[in-house]
Amino acid sequence: MNTPLKRVTREEAENVAVGAFAFITSDEERLGRFLAVSGLGPDTIRSAASSPGFFAGILDYVVSDEPLLIALAKEMNTKPEHIMGARWTLSPSEFE
Repeated sequence: MNTPLKRVTREEAENVAVGAFAFITSDEERLGRFLAVSGLGPDTIRSAASSPGFFAGILDYVVSDEPLLIALAKEMNTKPEHIMGARWTLSPSEFE
C-alpha cells in the first residue's frame, strides 16, 4: 500500500534544499557532477542561487539520482521520503 508523503512546509523544504546544496558542494566529485548536469559554473552559481526556482532545482537534481538521494538522507538523518516531500512542496506536480 502506498502511503502519501507527509506534507512538508515551505520553510522545512527550503531547509532541506539548503542542506542538500551544502552536501553537494562539500564533495568535489558531487559538485563537479552537479555543475555539469545543471550547466552552471563556479562563476554563475551565486547568481543562480538567488533565483526563485533554485531550491526546487536542487531537490529535483537530488531525487533524480537515487544513490545521491540515499546518501543525502543518511547524512541528514532522515528518510528519502522526507526529501521527496520537500521536493514536492517546492516543485509540485500538476498531475497530483
